[in-house]
Amino acid sequence: MNNFDKDERYQFLLNYFPDNIIFIRFRTLLSDTITILKKLGITDKVRIDLESFKMMILDYFTDIARLKDFQNIEHTNVQKIYGYMLYWFLRRHPIQIIQEFPSSFDINERVAIALFLPRILKEAGIDPHKPSGKTGPNFINLLFYNMKYRHYTQQSLELMIEAFLTGHHWGA
Repeated sequence: MNNFDKDERYQFLLNYFPDNIIFIRFRTLLSDTITILKKLGITDKVRIDLESFKMMILDYFTDIARLKDFQNIEHTNVQKIYGYMLYWFLRRHPIQIIQEFPSSFDINERVAIALFLPRILKEAGIDPHKPSGKTGPNFINLLFYNMKYRHYTQQSLELMIEAFLTGHHWGA
């Protein structure tokens, strides 16, 4: 899907983020989302709304461009990247249900965790395929609960990621 350049409201992003970073992020996250849906065995029960997915990417990059300008920073830290991306994924709900199934009500939250948590763990130097102790499941359950029932912002998700990474480094 290479129609980002057709939306005049977002033209500045193409200049702000060179080297096709927006298209690459879109393709990577879309591919990973499809992989997750296949692993869950629900590709026949859901669809990815590509317009919502595109808007999620554009909203994320718009926020990051504003942050960089406002804070006068060149590079965005990992916590902001994942906090803001996770926020916009949850806000845009790109996974649409076409046939109900158990846990269909919260499929976007489940996919968001499966999509972003391994990336966050990798940043912390934790193998996402080897959970350790009961901290992992407790953290995932609390994160899931908060995404479903609590108010969150980009900044609160960024803080959560920072706290998680800090806790991991202190405990190491």
